[in-house]
Amino acid sequence: MFNYLSPRRFEKMFDDFFSPSFVTTNTNMNMKTDIIEKENEYILEMELAGYNRDDVKLSLDDGYLKVEAHKTIERDDSTDKVVHRERFYGSQSRSFYVGNVDQELIQAKFNDGVLSINVPKKQLKLEDKTKYISIE
Repeated sequence: MFNYLSPRRFEKMFDDFFSPSFVTTNTNMNMKTDIIEKENEYILEMELAGYNRDDVKLSLDDGYLKVEAHKTIERDDSTDKVVHRERFYGSQSRSFYVGNVDQELIQAKFNDGVLSINVPKKQLKLEDKTKYISIE
């Protein structure tokens, strides 16, 4: 009779659990975002558990709102060896197209691991970049 919990099988299962391929990660999954449409604005609510306000940076470039988060690993001087690490350390980012919005009108706040960004729907008028060529 085959024993599913034989010492050898249990040991292999334990090794598999701690292998890097056992847990797959996707950095975008760590930045789960809800986008809510209101009458005059969009609200982006992004989960950034484990980060604090100083770890997060927002930028607006060419109509794209970029959220960047960076977390460094806290080094422990003890001689303990980390056998398995699931907490994320490093950088991750997401971008959202918001159009030609005045950067001064975008509001953001960070509370309890959730970044809330209010983006107004009103878009700036683009200057007329049409150049006319004279015909001779």
